[in-house]
Amino acid sequence: MRNYLTIQYTSMIVICFICGVLCYQLFEMAQIKQVITFFDQRLLSSEKPTFFWNVVPFLLSISIVLFFSTHQYLAKIALIFIAIKMTFLGLSSVYLLVQHDSVKLYAYWWFPFQLLYGILLIMLYEVMKRQQASRTLKRTIPFKRVLILLIIFVLIGTLENFTITYLFK
Repeated sequence: MRNYLTIQYTSMIVICFICGVLCYQLFEMAQIKQVITFFDQRLLSSEKPTFFWNVVPFLLSISIVLFFSTHQYLAKIALIFIAIKMTFLGLSSVYLLVQHDSVKLYAYWWFPFQLLYGILLIMLYEVMKRQQASRTLKRTIPFKRVLILLIIFVLIGTLENFTITYLFK
């Protein structure tokens, strides 16, 4: 069963990434910049982003996935949000490579960290979904697993901020 879920989520990430690349080809540049402004403004400037704009997309994504995955009937919205985030990864990756002409920013900062965030969001969704399915009478949140995932999120966020300080000078 776990292999099936791994294949399913990996396929979702790949298909959404490819859809993001296709969206870059279909949209006009003004529309792409609006989408990037809505999701993550750090890509629009070539200067070092502020700490506030490094933390906002990070915390917002975790909050949305936690909120929707804790509700029994709204849990699929969290998965849809993760799929939209992976589609944005594809769109923004092409934008970063084409507009900024920086493979270094893409390879060291944007792609690895956003992919890790996406994988961790899927893990967070799975932990919360599995908890709801296994305990229909006792609705408790698996605090240990969620806490471990949140600690990993913070560690990766700290590493991302450290990477940003050296890439943007």
